[in-house]
Amino acid sequence: MATFVLELRCEEIPAAALPGARRQLAELFAAKLAEAGFGELPVSALSTSRRLAVVVRDLPPAQPDRREELTGPPVKVAVAADGGPTPAGEGFARKVGLPFSELQRVVSAKGEYLAATVVHRGRPTAAILAGLVPQVVAELRFPKLMRWGGGEHLFVRPVHGVVALLGDEVVPLELFGLASGRATVGHRVHAPEPFELAAADSYAEALAERAVVADPGLRRERLEELAGSLAAAAGARVHPDPELVAEHLELVEWPGLIAGRFAERFLELPPEVVITTLRHHQKCLVLEGAAGELVPGFIAVIDRRDDPEGLIRQGNEWVIGARLADAAFFVAEDRKRPLAELVPGLERLEFHRVLGSLAAKAERVGELAVTIAGLVGAAVDRDILRSAARLAKADLRTHMVGEFPELQGVIGGHYLRLEGASRELWTALRDHYTPVGFDGAVPESELGRLLGLADRLDTVAGLFAVGERPSGSKDPFALRRAAQGAVKIVAAAGWELDLGAAVAAAAHQVAEHAAEGAEGLGAALTEFIAERVRRWLTDVVGVAGDTADAVMAAGWADLPGAVARAEALERARGSASFRSLALAFKRVRNITEGQPEAAVDAALFAHAEERELAEATEAFGRRLAALLPERRVAESFAAMEPLADILERFFVAVLVMCEDGRVRSNRIALLKNLGRRFMQLADLSRLQVEGGEL
Repeated sequence: MATFVLELRCEEIPAAALPGARRQLAELFAAKLAEAGFGELPVSALSTSRRLAVVVRDLPPAQPDRREELTGPPVKVAVAADGGPTPAGEGFARKVGLPFSELQRVVSAKGEYLAATVVHRGRPTAAILAGLVPQVVAELRFPKLMRWGGGEHLFVRPVHGVVALLGDEVVPLELFGLASGRATVGHRVHAPEPFELAAADSYAEALAERAVVADPGLRRERLEELAGSLAAAAGARVHPDPELVAEHLELVEWPGLIAGRFAERFLELPPEVVITTLRHHQKCLVLEGAAGELVPGFIAVIDRRDDPEGLIRQGNEWVIGARLADAAFFVAEDRKRPLAELVPGLERLEFHRVLGSLAAKAERVGELAVTIAGLVGAAVDRDILRSAARLAKADLRTHMVGEFPELQGVIGGHYLRLEGASRELWTALRDHYTPVGFDGAVPESELGRLLGLADRLDTVAGLFAVGERPSGSKDPFALRRAAQGAVKIVAAAGWELDLGAAVAAAAHQVAEHAAEGAEGLGAALTEFIAERVRRWLTDVVGVAGDTADAVMAAGWADLPGAVARAEALERARGSASFRSLALAFKRVRNITEGQPEAAVDAALFAHAEERELAEATEAFGRRLAALLPERRVAESFAAMEPLADILERFFVAVLVMCEDGRVRSNRIALLKNLGRRFMQLADLSRLQVEGGEL
């Protein structure tokens, strides 16, 4: 068995492109090798900022032989009377490459036929790889591509070298006009000289000796360990930032870090200003004290083992100091006038060419927030809510947001805090852009949650109205994330909110811009929000897809209620009795679908099982009436289970679709009555259970 390594040595690859490239490399190699008959093999993708590589282990010397059973013409056509071949027999023998005398005969329902077993000898593995590698590389997809040379080569970045080794032998192939070989280079600072790899097995080790850590997982471990050590040496700890650490490991070939400091006076700035300056502009990790307070230090990533003269540290300190000084100046300038004085200027800032200015949006958000507050019975002053909506966008006219767009909302909240506004008001502004999608915390205050939900619903409704709807993978206005944020706010708030009514109110406010009118727009928005609710149930709550479908079919507008029903159903569905109940309910749905409503007449019962089912249905209904108002959902599903045996006895003893029309209608009405009770919890017919097709 041998190891194969392919390395594409490139110019600096964007950090964001590398995780996807590794995943594609591993998946494509595994799939194509399996197609070639090699079965499942250990495939791992490696990368640094300057190279993409894949390593495949346990490759045999040649592709496995493949046996193929071929059936030829009928014996009566292929064999002459003397036993020799006819032209048809000779033709089949030539086709399979065997003497006529070695052909077999097989008997099928259609008669006796000539047959042959052909063994296709496996090609050498090196030859398979030589053809497979260009296919894999051509199928790699990146967000952006570059052309170089005469423009004929296209890849994420220009390629300067190709290594292709199977064991200790070069696999001859050509990529981007470059012939494969065994030569590569080490780290650009510590070991820039070219060197030759002795064998594929030694790839990672040979690079490590030359200050290149090709395994991203190992780079992450070293970065996290080093960051912890540097922070501890400064008497601090690293502010958690997994996204930035993930970016750091893609920026370097050698996982290096340095610690630096900035002037303590900058800690007087709002913490988000300091964090944004360090994180977004310099990609530095932030340091904090034991209580979570910021300390005047940072950790920066470097693509080398050391900073012997401290020049890299000094450079980072100078840039960070200058940026923080700019931020302090902008804060001072912004605070020369109250935030409220910036509100009139929102008339001159366009939200959308059809939907109008940010001032118009702020008014819509305020009114929608008031409507939602009424729907949830929130004890919030309506005038304060409208005022908060207008103030929420005012910081878009500040110097700080002009320089640091990431601080929109946040800096407005801090300015209000410094002006002496109530905590409820300033935290509402600070938090109303969070969460982003399903990630992040929800606004701290009731006011902030109302504002955040109204802002998102207005954005989605407005852009839907003017035709800016997500399509496929395209979502330029991030409306899916906005809707996900709305769902998370509602779920976290625990409101008994009719989310459908809130969506309808948002649609009504922008209906004049929608070609299909308020009703059509509301329907499109409802479907869109429902898709996000389903994702919340499956991706966040963690229930199975068919559990989510069953619960949502019974209603999803009361989101906390839907979550409770989904969790309870997911736990309950594993029992044997519940499986029987789900199968029985599929039958109930099949029988009653499309049937007219009718009252149940006990006088028409002909079997004891009909009466038993009617009594059990009424008892179940009374139980639900007592349990559901108190959100005792698990007990409600438990109350369903005894109905499984009752339904089974009913279907054994009773022919629902009998000839007597009145009796038939009565039995259908009995089942529909039960179905209505069940549909207060879930549509069990949506569950996929073994033997579920009746």
